[in-house]
Amino acid sequence: MENFRRFTLAAMLAVAMLFAASASRADTAVSACGTLSPAGNYFLTKNLTSSGTCLVIGAEGVSLDMKGHTITGNGTGDGISDGGGEFESFAIANGKIRNFDVGIALDTSCCGVIRNIDSSKNSETGIFIGECCALIDSVITDNNSSLGILAEGCCFSLNNIEANSNGLAGGMAVTGCCSTVANSIASRNLGPGVTETGCCSFLVSSKVDHSGQDGVDMDGCCNFMVGSRSSSNSKVGVSLTGDDNLVIRSTVENNGGDGIDLSSDTNQITNTQSLNNGGVGANVGCPGAIVGLSTKNNTGGTLTTSGGTCTQLNNKLL
Repeated sequence: MENFRRFTLAAMLAVAMLFAASASRADTAVSACGTLSPAGNYFLTKNLTSSGTCLVIGAEGVSLDMKGHTITGNGTGDGISDGGGEFESFAIANGKIRNFDVGIALDTSCCGVIRNIDSSKNSETGIFIGECCALIDSVITDNNSSLGILAEGCCFSLNNIEANSNGLAGGMAVTGCCSTVANSIASRNLGPGVTETGCCSFLVSSKVDHSGQDGVDMDGCCNFMVGSRSSSNSKVGVSLTGDDNLVIRSTVENNGGDGIDLSSDTNQITNTQSLNNGGVGANVGCPGAIVGLSTKNNTGGTLTTSGGTCTQLNNKLL
């Protein structure tokens, strides 16, 4: 709860700095790579190129508006870095980052906002935040050699994300509890489409398809997949490892392995379709509840249960 309060206050501060104060005469123009310090509002005046790291956030409370410009590297360093500073408020918005090792590397910072950023075609990762609590909204991270987005720690909110055609580490990986990925797309990643580890996280109204491994991996108790689709992935469509997990109002189809794997106990599937998968339609550990599950044309069978007795109601298992 303390992390959540800290995130909420810092995010509100960052948004206020970036948008409400954008017209301030104190805003600082940036026309070359360098360190952004002291705290305040900065904006790019042109595209930048760099050999190695370009921009370094050098103080608490830095806000950068890229004004639609592009930062381009030579395959090394970071497009935007925190330089190892442990900052608890930042904002970055409105631009493109290309051809760095990591596009945005905030290894030791937390509690900020990244919005309307395209960080693609980097030699490792599009965006990396190393501490808890950030809002990442309306972001594209495509064609990065390893991973689209890596968010470590709890309490992240990822909304309207495109993470496509990234490398073996996958599209999006969020570690720690209590994070949400919503209204997002992860397609044609060589690794898993979306990975969320730790309890109490959500995948909502999102699409995951054509992953080279599992479509959706969520580890720990009390994770929810809601109103989402996982299709045409090479392995399992949806794997929720741990107890008290829920798949509701979702579609899982045309995956190479099982459609849905909820093999621990006290899990629930509600009003969900599992169709045309290479394994079993759903694999559920009991006790639990399976209500309104529709399965059809799954090579490994309709439904497998283990460990006890599950409540079953209004299922169509074909």
